Amino acid sequence: MNKLLPLAIALAMTGIAAAGTSVDAEIPSVVVEYGDLNLNTTAGVLKLHARLRSAAQNVCSPLDSRVIGRLGEYEACVAKAVTQSVAAVGNDSLSKYHRYGIKPAVLASN
Repeated sequence: MNKLLPLAIALAMTGIAAAGTSVDAEIPSVVVEYGDLNLNTTAGVLKLHARLRSAAQNVCSPLDSRVIGRLGEYEACVAKAVTQSVAAVGNDSLSKYHRYGIKPAVLASN
């Protein structure tokens, strides 16, 4: 089964709307595919987390600026997007890795 996760970041909802943009403007989003990953493995969990972070960085990139104060907004946007995406996946190992940095245990099978 091909798994897709829409990653939507509402910049205006976090109080970060670009100047001159309409509140009704389309919400930036990215689809993150992870059907090729086995989330029962450490490698699969780490790879999906990296994909989610990369997608969040891309979606939040309009906030990535050298203007004082904007870096915090960008980092908050990325953190919120990754947290929401991890929750949407609903995988316990991914959630623990995201929240605590705990890599999932891999059970050896013989």
